[in-house]
Amino acid sequence: MLTVVIPTFNAEDHLDGLLTTMGRGDVNVVIADGGSTDGTIEIALRDGASLAVGSSGRGKQLARGADWAIKTHDADWLLFLHADSRLKKDWALAVTLHINKHPNTAGYFRFRADAKGWKPRLMEFCVRFRELTFGGPYGDQGLLISRVLYDRIGGYADVALFEDVKIIDALKAGGHLRRLPANIYTDVSAYARDGYWARTTRNLRLLGAYKRGEDIESLTSRYRKPAT
Repeated sequence: MLTVVIPTFNAEDHLDGLLTTMGRGDVNVVIADGGSTDGTIEIALRDGASLAVGSSGRGKQLARGADWAIKTHDADWLLFLHADSRLKKDWALAVTLHINKHPNTAGYFRFRADAKGWKPRLMEFCVRFRELTFGGPYGDQGLLISRVLYDRIGGYADVALFEDVKIIDALKAGGHLRRLPANIYTDVSAYARDGYWARTTRNLRLLGAYKRGEDIESLTSRYRKPAT
């Protein structure tokens, strides 16, 4: 059985749209909330989602959501999504085909920026170039993974930043990663606000520092500052 895990923190502006594009009530959903004070919890309860509420931090929330999905829904497949993402109707077919044909491999969606203009299109090109060059996605492309494989690689780490890089590196090392034939549309308003170039280069600098072993707390502090 598939269960979708969505980490949230004051995500009322996005969560309703994601649940709508997934098909309300058609799939088990666990909302791993980190202490929202807006309408996020009300939206989740209205749509019949299970709640795994606790301390914030995306890695911690993803791990908590996965544990709850396994305990309460007996999930044998997990689909991790960010709350500011959107899916199209073909997502369910792509997921079903992957589960049936590639049970020993994790999957991720094709990235699309949910915005108009040449800058979002260039961003999509850069994401695809990164996939082809370095062989992996980021967390905003979703992650479909079996419970068996998730447990085998140790799941999501309890870290505040780059939890997606850590788990993707583990999957790449074992050759357990495949691109799904369906798109995921991601909100890029933060890039439009901060500047596509400024935010992208800031993130790349942080990723480089992470790969060199810099302390996560220091990186998280820098990440939370406005991109310049």
